[in-house]
Amino acid sequence: MLDSRPMDELAGRVAVVTGGGSGIGRGICIAFARAGLSVVVSDIEEGAAAAVAGEVQAEGQRGLAIQTDVADREAMRALAARAYDEFGAVHVLCNNAGVFTLKRGAEHTANDWDWVMSVNLGGVVNGLLAFLPRMTEQEDPSHIVNTSSTSGLYAGAGLTSYHASKYAVTGLTEHLRRDLDRVGIGVSLLCPGKVLTKIVQSGRNRPAAFGGPEETPQAFVDSWTARTTDGHDPIAVGNMVLRAIKRNDPYIVMNPERKLPVEARLEAIRAAFAGGAA
Repeated sequence: MLDSRPMDELAGRVAVVTGGGSGIGRGICIAFARAGLSVVVSDIEEGAAAAVAGEVQAEGQRGLAIQTDVADREAMRALAARAYDEFGAVHVLCNNAGVFTLKRGAEHTANDWDWVMSVNLGGVVNGLLAFLPRMTEQEDPSHIVNTSSTSGLYAGAGLTSYHASKYAVTGLTEHLRRDLDRVGIGVSLLCPGKVLTKIVQSGRNRPAAFGGPEETPQAFVDSWTARTTDGHDPIAVGNMVLRAIKRNDPYIVMNPERKLPVEARLEAIRAAFAGGAA
């Protein structure tokens, strides 16, 4: 099997992007299409996936829309089977779908925890279960990008389950990078900060099994919109992902101001080690 190495040439390759119907997922799909990749657009909203697949096709590449709930393990297996049936290979897997609920820890219900963890962490695990065995058998180099967040690098107030899920994705991805290098699969961790997306409205797709649709307070939506008007365009984030795949970068980060709380966290850990050694 190949040693892991940067994928210098991406044209003609095949990518699968979960959560591809809007936001960062859409940005990744469009950036991939412009770089010459065929793209399987997976999203829980069938119409959104179809619209983005149409944009991929408008860029002159093959685009396939597949409605998928990443929390459903059998649905993810069906996604992989369809992708391999249509294209014969998958060279890039972006486990990108994500949600959050606007609650602090004491306000969380069991449904809140189960929903957020099933999508943000379970969706990544299900993606690995569905795609990784076949990716390890391919002769061509391949790459996995898991979407965490700056919330997976330091913990702010609120969004308790979101932070927990994203920290888990960070640790999983850092492990995978070491584990999969020997079988020719590169791994990158995407940690978005301020990006123009609709994640604050992700509760619109909350399944009945987890309590049904959840409406985010309009005041928070307005505040989020105001804070992100100068944020990164999702296609610009997609281009960052492209560069990272080509160079086999371990981390994809943005928003330099987010570096300060990350450094504060690391300094606190260093201080704890120093105190423990005293």
